[in-house]
Amino acid sequence: MSGDCTFALDVGTRSVVGIVMERVEDGFKVKAAEMEEHQERAMLDGQIHDIPMVASVVARIKAKLEKKTGRTLQEVAVAAAGRTLQTAKGRAIRDTSWLADIDHHLVANMQLEAVQEAQRSLNDPTGEYHCVGFTVLNSWLDHSRIGNLVGQRGNRVEIEVIATFLPRVVINSLQAVLQRAGLEMAHLTLEPIAALNVAIPSNMRQLNLGLVDVGAGTSDIAITASGSVVGYAMVPSAGDEITEEICQHLLVDFATAEDIKRRLNQQMIEFTDVVGFSHCIAAEEIIAVVAPQVDEIAKLVANKMIEINGKAPQAVICIGGGSLTPGFTKALATNLGLPASRVAVRGREVITMVTGGPKFLEGPQCVTPIGIGVTAFLQQSLSYIPVTVNERPVRILQNQKSTVADAILSAGIPLRKLYGKPGAALAVEINGRLTFIKGQMGTPAQIRVNGREVTLEEEVSANDIVTITPAQDGAAAHGFVADVIPSLNAKTIYINKQPHRVEPQVFMNGEPVSGNTPLIDNCKIQYHPMATVGDVLSLLGFRLELGQEIKLNNERADLDTIINDGDHLTFDQPSLLPKGIIVECNGRPLAITGSGSPVIIADLFPLIDLDPTQVRGGKRLLLELNGEPATFTTVLKEGCKVTVQWIDN
Repeated sequence: MSGDCTFALDVGTRSVVGIVMERVEDGFKVKAAEMEEHQERAMLDGQIHDIPMVASVVARIKAKLEKKTGRTLQEVAVAAAGRTLQTAKGRAIRDTSWLADIDHHLVANMQLEAVQEAQRSLNDPTGEYHCVGFTVLNSWLDHSRIGNLVGQRGNRVEIEVIATFLPRVVINSLQAVLQRAGLEMAHLTLEPIAALNVAIPSNMRQLNLGLVDVGAGTSDIAITASGSVVGYAMVPSAGDEITEEICQHLLVDFATAEDIKRRLNQQMIEFTDVVGFSHCIAAEEIIAVVAPQVDEIAKLVANKMIEINGKAPQAVICIGGGSLTPGFTKALATNLGLPASRVAVRGREVITMVTGGPKFLEGPQCVTPIGIGVTAFLQQSLSYIPVTVNERPVRILQNQKSTVADAILSAGIPLRKLYGKPGAALAVEINGRLTFIKGQMGTPAQIRVNGREVTLEEEVSANDIVTITPAQDGAAAHGFVADVIPSLNAKTIYINKQPHRVEPQVFMNGEPVSGNTPLIDNCKIQYHPMATVGDVLSLLGFRLELGQEIKLNNERADLDTIINDGDHLTFDQPSLLPKGIIVECNGRPLAITGSGSPVIIADLFPLIDLDPTQVRGGKRLLLELNGEPATFTTVLKEGCKVTVQWIDN
């Protein structure tokens, strides 16, 4: 609607109220209003359960208001109930020029920046919560707190807000109702925010006051102190619990119980129960029956107020139809430890800035719907623009810079889904040292706005079409033994002029493998490169006598000398013959030569580094063959696995 007129809609658990308001010189005026109750329980605890049924009520109200005002109603300001409410604080900071006045646009954009900062602070990785309203807590100019930034000059501006968030399903169902009724959500706020804006204006917020809107399904709470809002909260208990209690006690259906509840200010109440019998009961008797339930609701509200305020507020203003339940204000005062005079029901009389309207807008139930309209006029609600994300219509906050990221989050798509995960890595342990082979990197999603490829920071406008091609995860890592072993090339070594082919020894999980063997995740590889003279002689089965001289390419060498392909080894005593078997000892291949008799474990001792002094350190020698206990004389065979090491007693 135009800037001088707005359509406000309060979709409540028990009824729907529609108001068309216009701006006048000294405030606002109600041009027309309509109210209709749900014929069945299409809403529970502030949540829409039957979208077509609620939409039909909204459509009828819209049609009646269009007829009364002669206007076509397309855009609407709405409020959401605080069901499963979350709150978060956010702050926006800007450096400004002291030469220019701070205007409304800068303040409004900074408020939305602070809201987005609050949303980022939520523990909501899947984007399931939606911002439904905010209140400015503090404003600073050059580090000094200030009431109104507009028209001021300075170098640094800060704004802090408290933003409220509801599950996306609550907003989606409300949006679905509006679309079915031919309406577009132009402004969205939270019910207690709307009520607070008219029931406790800013000039009263220096006081520590509580506001409770007792509806049919929820009791919404707001607290003020020191000039700002302390917090918002919700209790999922309200008037419907009283009605249910009447149903059970008097054996009547819900509609009859609701009618009885509203007539509790009479002396005697007549009704017919579900069996068909007529009754006439004193209201005091029914009030006594529901008193425990009334006290329970009051206790829940009081506890929540104390939780968010740290103590009982100085006074409490009660609004909403449920607050008219006999005994509620007294019970709330008692549970807060306040005098009864400090808790009172207020209605239209607290809203001095709004005039006009039918008689049903005079009670405490009218405060919230009027507050929705005023909040929209004052631009203290959230404005949204429509965009389409993967053919799904969504609405995003209308900010100075609304981005693709905002649209994607509004569509319920977590930003982490836009980046393909890297493929799983392979873990390989080589000679006791862990190494990893990385998987392939994932492919990021492709994002387009109106067919043009963009980034998440790209700005979007109303009716833009955002298309996302999903990200692809990377392939898992794979590889072969040759990928992790530096060299598997065989060598030809000449020993006393006789050629011997030597290949590096590689075992994976205890089994011999070649370079083209596929790697297994978390495998253990033992690799012996045959790089030294000692490695080669051990593999080929040569055993040197103590002090025996070795020459490599006619140069004196020892067992640690590096040996290369084509090198020549010679010994002073060429009678040494390669003989024996190859076993794996302590994880390494070892060649053992013998004299024709069977090779036993004792033959290993001269070839391994075994410190005999360990026996004095309280150690004992562990001997195992293929995992089974062994002795010094246990016979060894080709390829067997032997363990010879000191262990603690």
